[in-house]
Amino acid sequence: MNRRHDLLSGLFGGAAGFLSSAEALLHNAFNPRSDDITLRLEVSLTDIYLCKKVSVALDRRKACHDCHGAGKIVIQCRGCQGNGIRLSTIQTYPGVFHQVPHECMHCSGSGHAGNGACSTCGGRGIAIAQKKLDLRIPHNCRDGQDLVFEGLGHHHPGEEAGDAVIIFRVAEHPQFSRRGSHLYTEREITLSEAITGLQMPLETLDGRQLWVRSSGTISPGCIRCIDGEGMPVPTMHQRHIGYGNLYIKFSVVFPDTLDRETCERLKELMPATSPPLDIDRSREDVEEARLKDYDPTSQPSYGQDESEDEYDGPPGVQCVQQ
Repeated sequence: MNRRHDLLSGLFGGAAGFLSSAEALLHNAFNPRSDDITLRLEVSLTDIYLCKKVSVALDRRKACHDCHGAGKIVIQCRGCQGNGIRLSTIQTYPGVFHQVPHECMHCSGSGHAGNGACSTCGGRGIAIAQKKLDLRIPHNCRDGQDLVFEGLGHHHPGEEAGDAVIIFRVAEHPQFSRRGSHLYTEREITLSEAITGLQMPLETLDGRQLWVRSSGTISPGCIRCIDGEGMPVPTMHQRHIGYGNLYIKFSVVFPDTLDRETCERLKELMPATSPPLDIDRSREDVEEARLKDYDPTSQPSYGQDESEDEYDGPPGVQCVQQ
């Protein structure tokens, strides 16, 4: 095949690719191929992380073992028990007997009484055989990715065997999401933890417990990284050379209310960064405006286009009025 391809390339240049495709079509036409077996296998991120070993059962259509794909079996002659020869006893002298072989008159010496349909395959020549296939889930497994086992598909008599194709369906994980070799997760923390630091446990995909610590402040929406706690980074031979990272996105849960004493203490500990208020309240053009909680369901539209996106602002921290 390679020599021929080189020769065609030298003679016809770019036309060699066309001729190779035509040759492949002719090969398929004169060498029919049985169907592939396609099996969908659901796996989890944990299965991929651990490169889990699983077993799947394949129902293969192949030549019947009893009739070897012929669909019929030879019925043995009962007269000669399939030997084609019978023995007859004759008397040569008084009191002397001999057994003389002769051709079976029932089967004319063939030993067969005819042909009958194979009871195993019902005369079709094809039977279902179950094959157990052991495989390891690759570290680089993706949703929709397939794994091909050549020659393990259906195999009809006179045809090339098809392939077994395993298509992976990666189930959604309740805690982690995956992007390449990195893992992502989200955590809610309190305002106190965001300001003073946090300590929290986190279970990895292989069951280890991480003690996550942070001594600095964490802003809402902040993303922090833990090196080497992502997915394995595989090589061509499925041996990983390292791990990706784990990224944690934090959301800060603010308290619903704060009493006035707490508010005043917070003002002392965390002074405002905005400039001091310099407004003459005695002026007639100065009005006081108070903020309240935003509730989009209770706001009248007043002709506003309903297709416009409404601002979904985060709830703030209220100080209790005393």
